[in-house]
Amino acid sequence: MAAVNQDTTTSVVLNQQNNSGLHIAIHPLTLLNISDHYTRIAIQQAVSGPVHVIGALLGIQTGREVEIFNSYELLFTLQAEGSIRINDEYFVTKQEQFRQVFPAYDFLGWYTVGHKPTMIDIDILQQLMVYNESPLFLQLDPNEIPTPARSLPITLYESIVDIVDNQPQPMFIKAAYKVETGEAERIAVDHVAHAATHQEGESSLIAHLSGQQNAIKMLDTRIKLLHEYLQDSIQGRVPKDHDLERQISSLCNRLPTISGQPFEEEFMTEYNDVLLTSYLATITKGTHTMSEVNNFNRVDMIALNHATKTS
Repeated sequence: MAAVNQDTTTSVVLNQQNNSGLHIAIHPLTLLNISDHYTRIAIQQAVSGPVHVIGALLGIQTGREVEIFNSYELLFTLQAEGSIRINDEYFVTKQEQFRQVFPAYDFLGWYTVGHKPTMIDIDILQQLMVYNESPLFLQLDPNEIPTPARSLPITLYESIVDIVDNQPQPMFIKAAYKVETGEAERIAVDHVAHAATHQEGESSLIAHLSGQQNAIKMLDTRIKLLHEYLQDSIQGRVPKDHDLERQISSLCNRLPTISGQPFEEEFMTEYNDVLLTSYLATITKGTHTMSEVNNFNRVDMIALNHATKTS
């Protein structure tokens, strides 16, 4: 993989409404693969310039319905003039391997990273049109900050042929998409999102306590932020927001009082109950061990008596 200079003023995206009628759905595994691909290459190269990664999109197209289920990385070489050459042998081999496992999946397009498509992407499009006459193009912008209006920093394009200066020219046009998940995918994504950070061999209690510690740290940070706001508001460094102050006051009034005698008594009662339960569990375990030892000794005595009588 290599860093590629994509600075160009040539627009390769048509600024018009897309009327193709395609309904495109992207599954989470594809997005996770692309993010992981970019992250690994960026860390391995440790370069200051843009990192270019390329991969294939796999899925099923039925009429105007397109579902992108999976993806894989593509090998390429950077030419002397700055263009990119896809490794056709690797592409064909990888495609055949996927067909053995997922015979219904077809090559639907490719992905890369960047702010907007350039002539380099048009060159890649012309190479991949051998395998798909109109491949889709998914572009991830790793430097874009997601907003509520656009939660994912990805853009999907359809490839078309437009007439430029009386000559046919491959171009891109933006396409609408939706992220669709199945039941198994929702479980997998939820598992990844809540993956345990503790090392192998540690108990689930440690993982639970670590989560509690992180939650307490976050709560402490937010309380400090509210405290700083109130201090600045009192001293006139920030304008007063009466609605926000009423919300803070309401939040404080909902907090339980934990500094009184009733709380201390209730806390000590629960604490003693926990200690008593632990003590009973220890006694039960010790009694069970002693019972097994007595049974073992009893068997030994019976065997010794039997040996003595027979002798």
